[in-house]
Amino acid sequence: MFRIHMLGKMLGTAAPESSTQERGAPQPAPAGANGTGMPEQIAHNLKTQGDAMIQYGARLLVIRELLYSLVVALPPAERANAQRRFCQRIDQLLSLTDDHVLPAEFHSALLAEVNYYLGELKKT
Repeated sequence: MFRIHMLGKMLGTAAPESSTQERGAPQPAPAGANGTGMPEQIAHNLKTQGDAMIQYGARLLVIRELLYSLVVALPPAERANAQRRFCQRIDQLLSLTDDHVLPAEFHSALLAEVNYYLGELKKT
């Protein structure tokens, strides 16, 4: 059905028999007399990190759709209970972030997700 093992290879978590080069581990770029290998290494690292972010985003979208499917299947009384518990857990999470300086983008993304799920829980 889904080819999860392909994602593992792309992330470097494939089976042990694959070589380091196949897993996408950074390889030292040949440096010329004037250090010309560095831009290629940077480009390779940026590509690897970009691919990982795309895969991470895809996984988050799947999780979001799964949670949405579960929420809409709940009867209204259970949605109210889930909303109350969700708010309690989010309050706990936010209190943990009070001790650490996190970027504004983190807080914006977190609150956007919280508001999305609260909206779904409030639907009847």
